[in-house]
Order: sequence, then structure tokens, then C-alpha cells
Amino acid sequence: MSLEIGDIRELQKYIWQKNIDRGFAEESVEKKMLMLTEEVGELAKAVRGYVGMGFSTTTSTSEAAEEIADILIITLGLASKLNVDVYNALENKEAKNDKRTWSK
Repeated sequence: MSLEIGDIRELQKYIWQKNIDRGFAEESVEKKMLMLTEEVGELAKAVRGYVGMGFSTTTSTSEAAEEIADILIITLGLASKLNVDVYNALENKEAKNDKRTWSK
């Protein structure tokens, strides 16, 4: 993929266009949410292998990277389906986070 992404809005537009091109734009919100949950589980499996919890001896960081990419792709598609501007959502959430007191 040779895509230059100026900001997260461009990435969200790109991913939504891929959803359209691949025939996923008509998937229900429920299906996208279930797919996201499945991908988070696959990332958990990859992380378990990566940290040596014995779940898989073949897990590599590339597998974790693929699962993180899948999560991002599905999340951005879900956001588009819900008419959520991820840039605005992130900006608003960070403004709230900046006002919180964080404990370490």
C-alpha cells in the first residue's frame, strides 16, 4: 500500500473506501463489533505468545502487528458506519483526559 496519510481523517476515509470496494460497507454495526471483538482476542493470543505465556511457540511480533492493524481497520470501519469522526472523537477525549488526575 502506498498511501500518504496526512491525518487520521484521511486514514478513516481510506479505510471506509476499502470497506466499499471490498463489499463490507453494508455489514451491520453488530457484525463489525463482533469482528472487532474477535480480532482483540486474536491480539491477546499473539501477546500471550510474545511474552512467553506458552500459548503459542510460533507467535511473532509480526502476528501482533497484523492483529493491531486488523483492529484499527475494523475500528475505523465501525466508526464510519456510526458516523463518528475519529479525529474529533480523539481530540475531545484527549481534552477530557488532560483535565484528569492520573495515578501511576
